[in-house]
Amino acid sequence: MGSTPVAGELLAIGELTPGRIALEFRAPTLIAGLRPGHALHLVRPESGGYRVRRVAPVSRVDLIRGSVEVALQPRADGGQDALAGLRVGDVIELNGPIGQPILINKGTMRLLLITDGEGFAWVRALADAATRAGISVTMLQQADTAADLPPPSLLPDVVEIVVATTDGSIGHRGTVAELLAEYVPWADQAVVAGGADIRAAATSAALRRRTTDRTSASGKPARARTAAAGDRAPWLQALLSHEIGCGIGACGGCTVATRAGQVRLCREGPAIDATGSTAKRST
Repeated sequence: MGSTPVAGELLAIGELTPGRIALEFRAPTLIAGLRPGHALHLVRPESGGYRVRRVAPVSRVDLIRGSVEVALQPRADGGQDALAGLRVGDVIELNGPIGQPILINKGTMRLLLITDGEGFAWVRALADAATRAGISVTMLQQADTAADLPPPSLLPDVVEIVVATTDGSIGHRGTVAELLAEYVPWADQAVVAGGADIRAAATSAALRRRTTDRTSASGKPARARTAAAGDRAPWLQALLSHEIGCGIGACGGCTVATRAGQVRLCREGPAIDATGSTAKRST
């Protein structure tokens, strides 16, 4: 967000899920300020003087290697640009961080992550950070078939992975929406990232949970929970993927409508309160 661009040397090219390329860049001066939920602008010149600029979520930070891994998302039009032709050793411009980090409350000990192939890159870094902080993490993953799932090796061994596939080739036959009733009561917080269907299912489950919290079994209002000091995050945050133009909130190209009104994903997002007002954040 208005930061000085950094030269990043491409160290490795991998794949998170089918069609989602992972690029690891050496950028030791950049990584200290990166948090789960942040993204970077990848900038590279093309012929004719045009500079291609793409937003890529931060999927992993390696402090020992001094590197950051980002996920190069497929272009909406299915085309290719100069970034698709990168080779190990190439140097491009990295600009960021873009957006605000995901908020995790101090009292959170059980974190539920809900994702599909589109959203996995946005929450992989969060799974790493949360487990290092001693938080129990369960990830619900949705895919059409087993071949569309990310390899389990991309997550810490202590993460519980629960899978739902449309064809039943692995895990639950059906969708993650059918598993939420079992896991939502367990979680202190949840984060969803992915397509509109999975975000809608998670939001509906969060709203039902909020209603249950407010009412006891007898139908009388339940006693309100006391929030820990410093807790600001909503129970469910949704990560919204979108192309981001300027990255500083000036162009309005990444503005989306939410329950709380218009939100600029490069400034107030990409994580938003899925069931109410956006969480208050420091600038």
